[in-house]
Amino acid sequence: MEPDWAHLLPELVSIISKKILIIKEYVNLRAVCKPWRETLTPRPLHLPHQVPWLMLPRGSPDDFRKNGIDDSYITFYDLSRSTIHRFELPFLSGKYICGSSHGWLILEHDYRLSLLNPITRTSIKLPSFSDVSTNLVIGYKRKRSDSFDEKRRYKRCIRKVILSSNPSEPGCVVVARFKSLGSLLYYCRIGDSSWTKLRADVGQNPALSPMWDFIFQNNLVFTMNFKGEVTIYDLENLSVKTFPSRLMLNNACYNLVQGVGEFGGPLIVKHSVDSEKTSFSVYEWVNNGEPKWCQVKNIGKQVLFINLFKSLPVLSSANLQLENWQGNQICYHAWRPMTSEYFQIDINCVNLESRKDVENIHSPTDEFPRKSGATLWLTPSLI
Repeated sequence: MEPDWAHLLPELVSIISKKILIIKEYVNLRAVCKPWRETLTPRPLHLPHQVPWLMLPRGSPDDFRKNGIDDSYITFYDLSRSTIHRFELPFLSGKYICGSSHGWLILEHDYRLSLLNPITRTSIKLPSFSDVSTNLVIGYKRKRSDSFDEKRRYKRCIRKVILSSNPSEPGCVVVARFKSLGSLLYYCRIGDSSWTKLRADVGQNPALSPMWDFIFQNNLVFTMNFKGEVTIYDLENLSVKTFPSRLMLNNACYNLVQGVGEFGGPLIVKHSVDSEKTSFSVYEWVNNGEPKWCQVKNIGKQVLFINLFKSLPVLSSANLQLENWQGNQICYHAWRPMTSEYFQIDINCVNLESRKDVENIHSPTDEFPRKSGATLWLTPSLI
């Protein structure tokens, strides 16, 4: 007679759960049966920091509709286990993925943003941005009742979106940059009915120094232009201030990344590629008397996860303190052409100080069509 696992003592189920350190395995454990799901908390405290997953390329909703393919599936590569996780998420259908933050996907559809946690399947709708500006909507605006027509496809408006914190927690702020509005930023809080424009610094001319990137750091919005100048927005007192810089970005490849731990300011990751080696330089924004960018060669226990090329959509950069990684490392991925139509993704990790590659970093073996879309890092979360 086979054992009835549903009647296993709750104490034993809890002991088993404590042995699980991977978030996907914990989710699977809770899904075994209803008694186990009722016994195990949906937000366990024993799970360590999770290594980010890499979302593998997928087509656009328009391509899926045109070819009659279900677009509710999404696939992640788990770097820590070298395994693939595939999710069916009906809420994802018909939406563009335009970023990730704090373990949530940021989706764009019908002139609106939504947030989706692919692990818990929790979703949050944000206010419509169709009335943000008359310049925002270009071309034909497809109504919800219209059937798909390739000549009338939805024109994407979002360039980048960031969250101040996990959206399930109180006080989360969403900041968005739109493609047709230059360096202007808009923000909203969870539950707001409209978007609010961030007031620009009166001393700045965005036309002369357009924005390069922006992030949240210590509940402040940091923006950086091509001159390396930093503008800091405080959403609590609505103040804004710009600081000059001698760091010229020019046309180099940079990522603006949130600093954690002893690094109280944002970080710039500069990367250059030659025929033999990819090299990195990291700068920290130091604000003690004379605010400026200072190069650092050791970022402590931090591991930075970045996209490599600015020519590809840099949708997210993750920065974590991970117990099982040595720290002071930069993990990145790049596209490697296989044929004129297909490519593979290479994942590499390098020590910032020694500049040596970290061994035993495995990459997915799948091949992807060139037009299959972008990739991004997502740190799995149960919150």
